[in-house]
Amino acid sequence: MCNANEFLALMPSGNFNFKIMPNPLVSIVVPVYNAAQTLEKCVGSLTTQTFGKIEILLVNNGSTDNSLDVCKNIAAKDSRIKVIDHYEKGVSTARNRGIEVSSGDYVMFVDADDWIDTNVCEVFANLNSKYNYDLFCFSAQYNKGKESVKTFLYAENVDVLSALQKEELQIKVLSPQAPVLKYKVNTRFAGSACGKFYKREILEKNNLYFAVETIISEDCLFNTLALDSFHRIGYTRDCFYYYEQHGDSAQNSYRPNSDKYFGFVIKQMQRWLIETRKDQRFVDAANCLFVHYLFGIMKEDIFHKANKLSFITRKSHLNGILSNKVFYYIINSVNTSYFSVSEQIVLYLMKKKCYSLLSLLFWLYCRNVF
Repeated sequence: MCNANEFLALMPSGNFNFKIMPNPLVSIVVPVYNAAQTLEKCVGSLTTQTFGKIEILLVNNGSTDNSLDVCKNIAAKDSRIKVIDHYEKGVSTARNRGIEVSSGDYVMFVDADDWIDTNVCEVFANLNSKYNYDLFCFSAQYNKGKESVKTFLYAENVDVLSALQKEELQIKVLSPQAPVLKYKVNTRFAGSACGKFYKREILEKNNLYFAVETIISEDCLFNTLALDSFHRIGYTRDCFYYYEQHGDSAQNSYRPNSDKYFGFVIKQMQRWLIETRKDQRFVDAANCLFVHYLFGIMKEDIFHKANKLSFITRKSHLNGILSNKVFYYIINSVNTSYFSVSEQIVLYLMKKKCYSLLSLLFWLYCRNVF
């Protein structure tokens, strides 16, 4: 593995023109939206892969900066790179377009402000020649300023997941810290579309694409529904993916009308739970996720500092959401052992309909009072 400076030094300079690889093993899809400042670092980690049978698909989806020009300049130096100028905005539409135009046996997603180690495709190719995977997962490192956190799905490498391990992975997508899990995950990377090699044939055969109806939790929904179609799944604890967290990332942004998007995801997952007859472990994990969606609605929409509505209007909005029959059922049926003490207190206030106190607590929280 190499660090950022090392792989940047390996980036091709001048007018190098690599030969297009026939029948690439891996298609790497990079959604690009206003990523001019980070794109060269990201793509540099792709063009310097030690395994050559790849194609790189840069899907520009409505950028308003010079991202498209940067894409074209990079592509001029390496014929393995294809630039798709896609006018629909949204990471889901960009990824779906990438799947549609990809020609590799496997599809891999990398966000334009992240990067990967230069040997990850080679490691995968060597293992895949032996196990013929439907899905292969690897670990990641989250970078935020000077702090870094590594996240692992299992305690050790797994050549092929057992049926029980696959169920554990599905639960981790929903609730990384679920009490029923022997090995817990410290981030939601299990549900991310990044850090995985997907067999393209299975995606296409089962019509597995990202939902364009939501701009929130689309990765989690995709993997929740898709995992039922993957059977030969492998995993390595090696950290090959580097996820850059920024203060202006989606998790910290003001997201008005988030209840609409979260509501869509909840409806799709509840339908999946019923149709696939998942047991109580999955129901509890899903309800835990849904409650965290509620917390997200309160933090990233109703009481976010950028929301200009009056406090009384916000409280009324909260009242309406928590009184919704779907959210009301979730609040009153969720397994509270899945939550921290502070979260359990918030849940208790929700159940008791203490909307004024809840509103005050979240209003203060979103202003960094505590």
